[in-house]
Amino acid sequence: MAPQVEQPQSFAQTVKHELFATENRQGNLNIALSLTAFTGAVVFLRQFGQLLAV
Repeated sequence: MAPQVEQPQSFAQTVKHELFATENRQGNLNIALSLTAFTGAVVFLRQFGQLLAV
């Protein structure tokens, strides 16, 4: 019997599996938290950077 070849998944299925799978949840939350902190720091420094200059 010939081995079965896996069918390629669609982009939506791949994203759904990688983003919402329980085994990936902790890593995805760490990435989201880090990205939020970085974005917040950039926005803060662009808005209030002149106040930090001595």
